[in-house]
Amino acid sequence: MASLDSLRVRKQLQTGTVRQFGTDGPVAIRLRNLTGGAVTSVTVTTATNIVMITANGGTDTYAFATYTTYGAVVDAINKDGIFEAKILDALRSKASASTLVTGAITAGTDDNGIVVWDALQDTSASLQIAVALTPFRNFDAPKGHRVHLQEVKYGVNMGTAAVDSVQIWKRTGTVETQLFGALSVDTTETTINFASGEGMISGNDNDELIVLVKDAATLADASSNYVRVTGIIE
Repeated sequence: MASLDSLRVRKQLQTGTVRQFGTDGPVAIRLRNLTGGAVTSVTVTTATNIVMITANGGTDTYAFATYTTYGAVVDAINKDGIFEAKILDALRSKASASTLVTGAITAGTDDNGIVVWDALQDTSASLQIAVALTPFRNFDAPKGHRVHLQEVKYGVNMGTAAVDSVQIWKRTGTVETQLFGALSVDTTETTINFASGEGMISGNDNDELIVLVKDAATLADASSNYVRVTGIIE
């Protein structure tokens, strides 16, 4: 159990955060190379696989027919030890085939300056836009933090508004639990908060909260699409 002093320090150091994604923006899987050798390419073929070619590891192929969910893909990559992988703006249970943006991934950096490759979710194919409120977007982020979700705002061009199509999930390690479900609203900007803005949904230490807006059949590639979460990381 954390000491009273450590809880006070964490409270004092808490920061507000806002994160927003639109069409093809959510980072489904974030990767970094562990070998230190050159990375030739990281490529997604959306219906088939993700392939990493490196100087030290050769060619590593992860077929979506074998690893049928994001969680299975990430676990297989981590087991091989050439890359480290983590799921961010998605659920582990999401089907891997035909839901990621296809093509070669351009390397970027996380907030700690670590070189990363982000496999983005193809939102019109996955039929959802998800955003994670997490203390672990960066690799090597320290443990012992928690998040509080204060507000969700979205405008999504979907096919049909439906019950339980706006969802909030908690991820604890590899276990995902739905906390909230609401009727979606097509296209119109919609705000969800708690207790008139005075309340929040909180995770326990090291939990992540994932907000997603989804549709059963159609989600347009609209430039106006967005899902925005506002919260606190402490």
